[in-house]
Amino acid sequence: MDNVVTKCLFPFHDAHSGNYGDAMSLDLLKDFHRRRVKVLAESGADLIAFETTPNKVEAQAYTELLDEEDIKIPAWISFNSKDGVNVVSGDSLLECASIAETCKKVTAVGINCTPPRFIHDLILSVKKVVTKPIVIYPNSGERYDPDLKDWVENIGVSDQDFVSYVNNWHEAGAALIGGCCRTTPNTIRAIYKALRS
Repeated sequence: MDNVVTKCLFPFHDAHSGNYGDAMSLDLLKDFHRRRVKVLAESGADLIAFETTPNKVEAQAYTELLDEEDIKIPAWISFNSKDGVNVVSGDSLLECASIAETCKKVTAVGINCTPPRFIHDLILSVKKVVTKPIVIYPNSGERYDPDLKDWVENIGVSDQDFVSYVNNWHEAGAALIGGCCRTTPNTIRAIYKALRS
């Protein structure tokens, strides 16, 4: 397997709430991200990962920028969910995934920084509107507290429990599987072993 260099682009402000207020618009988000997208595209990366996308307006900004700036490298867009149905802003995950699906330059659609317990059902939901490969990289299951600006410990899953989900996620339709916040190198090694067996 060849190595792939991926550059990540994070959302405008708060990936854990996605609530930017009424002053935020599609044009403002595009202006904010435009230079960042161009720099990443020219950096020698093989892929741009727009990750932890918290709302549909940011997804729309990414897809429009990929076209407007004629970005030549592939990209994926992944979303995060706190409730297993919607992205963190409250927007429908299916509406968000549909936006990503319509962009020819987006080669995969995914879910990241979401508790493992939600992933299986989210994969099944996303498959209803997406024909592209599905990428998933859940967090450890711990919850980020935006007021404390820290993770709430002791509510996540162990590496062993996390990995017990992996084959089910793959069978449900996940093409790429990894780990996000609060997972460890041991988690990634265990995912690799589970998928290789």
